[in-house]
This record gives sequence, C-alpha cells and structure tokens, in this order.
Amino acid sequence: MRRAWLAFPVVGVLLLAGCGSEAPRQADARRAVQDALPAAEYDVARTRCTGNPAPWFVERETDVFVCAAKRRDGGCDWYSATLANAGWEVKVDRRHAGCILPF
Repeated sequence: MRRAWLAFPVVGVLLLAGCGSEAPRQADARRAVQDALPAAEYDVARTRCTGNPAPWFVERETDVFVCAAKRRDGGCDWYSATLANAGWEVKVDRRHAGCILPF
C-alpha cells in the first residue's frame, strides 16, 4: 500500500511533463504563422496554436491549426494554418478574437 502512495506523485509528474510539449506539426504551424505576421504589429514570439485532437486520450494528427497571435496594442488575432501540398497556408481567421484558444 505504501508503494502505491509513492507511485501517485511520480505518475502525476510524468503526465504533467507531457502536457506542455508541442507536437512537431503544431510547431511547424506556429512557425508558419509567425513568419506571416508583421513584427511591427505583433509580439511574434507569443504566438500559440491549438494542438492535435485527442478524443479519449488518443492523439490524432491534423492538418488545420488555429493560432492566437498576440497584438502589440493588446488582445489577439486568430489565424488558421492549413497544411497543403505546397506547405502551410496561413489566413486571418478572426480579428480581436481573444487570446484564449477554443480547444
């Protein structure tokens, strides 16, 4: 019983360690959006994108990401990054949409 109580913190740390990591395709989408942003209007380094969907804890790769780009004058704009044959297609999704991504 004592070993079980010692295992809980170890398992918790392992689960939390994976929560903040970025998948390779997600990182590529973020970089594509960052490259498309005008640095005079955005704090490019603070761009964040949604992750891969994980229904029932089974992660699946996606070709479409929504990214929140931090504006220098406050707030965020949302951009969509879609993986196409020729690379990433980046488009404005919503202006002044907020900095918290929906999923």
